[in-house]
Amino acid sequence: MRIATILLVGFFFSMQMANAQKNIPEAIVQDINGNDINILNYSKDGKPKIISLWATWCGPCRQELNALKKVYPKWKDNYDVEIVAITVDRGRMVARAKSMFEGNGWDYTFMHDKNQELMGKLGITGIPYSILIDKNGEIKSVQTGYFPGYEKELENKLKAL
Repeated sequence: MRIATILLVGFFFSMQMANAQKNIPEAIVQDINGNDINILNYSKDGKPKIISLWATWCGPCRQELNALKKVYPKWKDNYDVEIVAITVDRGRMVARAKSMFEGNGWDYTFMHDKNQELMGKLGITGIPYSILIDKNGEIKSVQTGYFPGYEKELENKLKAL
C-alpha cells in the first residue's frame, strides 16, 4: 500500500512539473542524420508542433503514430502543424527506430533523444508522451499514453490555437 501511494504521488508530481512548464526546455536532440538540434530553438520557428516521444518497443506509441498518420495531411493543410516524433530508444535500437519510422511511412520529422535529456528535463515517466506547442513554442497541452480517439481531442486543441 505504501509503495503504491509513493508511486501515485510521484506520478502526479511529475505530471504537475510537466504541466507547469510553459515552454519546451533547452535540450539537445538529434535529427535523422545525427545532427544536434536544440529543441527549444526548433520549437520557436513560428509553426505549431505536436512533439511525440516514443520508442520501438512501445505498442501505444506505434498506435498513436499510426493514428496521427491518417489525419496529418489534413492537419498540415488546415493548421500548418508539424509533427515531430522523437524516439527515446538507445544504442542499436535507434537504427530499428529509423527503419520502423520509414517502413510505416510516418511523414513526420524524426528526431532522437540520444541521452534522454529532453525526457529527463520534462520529468517524463511514461510514453507515448505528446506535447502540443503553439507557434511561439509555448506548451498548450500534454498527454501521457494513447487512447483511440485522442486525435479528435488533439484536433480540437489545434483549432483553438
